[in-house]
Amino acid sequence: MSSNKLDDKVASNKAANNKISNTVLAILLLLFSPWANAAALVPWKTYLAGVMFIALVTGTFLSIRNKKAEGRMAKIIMAGVYFWLITFAELIILALVYHFFRRAGF
Repeated sequence: MSSNKLDDKVASNKAANNKISNTVLAILLLLFSPWANAAALVPWKTYLAGVMFIALVTGTFLSIRNKKAEGRMAKIIMAGVYFWLITFAELIILALVYHFFRRAGF
């Protein structure tokens, strides 16, 4: 009988600790929220869709024109490599442009 009481007490403590950790997590997320909303004025989804489209088209074109990649599977893998390479290059360029425009006061 005392074992059941002990198990109930342990379960009750776990539930209380879980509730406290969830509350702390919610408070931390609310504190972060204003920073996350700071970029709401910039149409990031449009920029990222453009970046993806350009990277997809360019990566596919470069992989088709690559003479070293023989076979369909090699061309598909090369298209993926080119896609990510071009995507990161474009994102770096966009970040630099955004940084310099912010510094200039635009």
